[in-house]
Amino acid sequence: MQMEAADVAKEHPKEEKKDKEHAEEAKPAKEKKEKKEKNGEEAAKPVKEKKEKKEKKEKSKEKKEKVEETTDVAKLRAKLEKLDAKIDDLKAKKQEIVARLVQLEEGATANAAAPPASG
Repeated sequence: MQMEAADVAKEHPKEEKKDKEHAEEAKPAKEKKEKKEKNGEEAAKPVKEKKEKKEKKEKSKEKKEKVEETTDVAKLRAKLEKLDAKIDDLKAKKQEIVARLVQLEEGATANAAAPPASG
């Protein structure tokens, strides 16, 4: 009987080892499932973003319609002044960007034309 108990004890670690190997084989399948779930969530985001963009377009159309429906001269003049202010701000930003671009391009051509300093 002692040999049988010893044989069982020897076989038991092998079974544990097989179970561990099986568990390791099962992990990649679980990871794949998790990745699929994440991909599904990511795939759902663009649909939501598309809906939001569509809603924004519809709202902008509604605003345009409101401008056409507006008959109050003071409100229209206020909107026009607001747009002019925005346009002026954008023009100022554009001038700053162009000036900075010219400055960087001149610096780049000066650096390219200058001989490398010997050290």
